[in-house]
Amino acid sequence: MKIALSFAMAMLLLVGGCATVPSDAPAFTQAPAPNSGQGLVYIYRVGAYPTMRTPDILVNDKLLFAPPEKSYTWVHLPVGTNKITVDWAWDTGWPDLSFEINVTEHAPVFLRLSGSFENLGRQWRAGSKATGLAPAVAERELAECCKYVPAKARF
Repeated sequence: MKIALSFAMAMLLLVGGCATVPSDAPAFTQAPAPNSGQGLVYIYRVGAYPTMRTPDILVNDKLLFAPPEKSYTWVHLPVGTNKITVDWAWDTGWPDLSFEINVTEHAPVFLRLSGSFENLGRQWRAGSKATGLAPAVAERELAECCKYVPAKARF
């Protein structure tokens, strides 16, 4: 009985936190050009387990957005070093990720968020990953997979 109750609670937590891209979200399009002193950064999520949960994406410790799987956003950031954090809820068991990116006025930055899951029998290994991609590669992938979710913050 305790096992069944524990399983039901775990499923409720997993399903209760489900998030999907809104059905009316627009497909990928180019973002507007940034103002002087700013650069353009795209962040998108493909294959970032657990796919039915959303991490918080913070830029310089300020919430940018909580991306459902197969979503993207863009943001204009100050030129220079900016801190990116992928913050998973504690109950997912997924590791957070924090790193810095260099933003310039002349070249957009494309970051793909993904992850890994490995079943080791009685244990499992989870991973979070952010990959910087060339614009042509990222734009092709964004056009095939992702819908736009507006950023919650401006910088």
